[in-house]
Amino acid sequence: MASIMSSNQEAIPRPLAHFPPDIWGDRFINFNAQDYSEKLEGYAQEISALKDRVRAKLADHSITPTEKMKLIDAVERLGVAYHYEKEIEELVQQIFEAYAISNFEGDNDLYTTALQFRVCRQHGYKVPC
Repeated sequence: MASIMSSNQEAIPRPLAHFPPDIWGDRFINFNAQDYSEKLEGYAQEISALKDRVRAKLADHSITPTEKMKLIDAVERLGVAYHYEKEIEELVQQIFEAYAISNFEGDNDLYTTALQFRVCRQHGYKVPC
């Protein structure tokens, strides 16, 4: 419609918007993944090393069952438990069986008892109230 104008009509001047320059510049327009490939490889190696450290900590036999429960809880709350599903299942089973042998009694504080109850229940073990 704007292109069809009769000869007796004048073009309507449109106001120009003068936006300030973008604070990000053209960083995202000119992104090149190859520039960051070395950095990403470094991050991947760091992540792999950290995963191995957590896996070793889960397999460490010198840590008490209470400390292992706390570690399992922390890993699950951080949302990275899918990396250690097998190890966590084995640990929870071992801890549950140890507590079942002792008839779920011990000199644990309220936090530890609640943690054992919740983690075992979340993994499908029937813990009495």
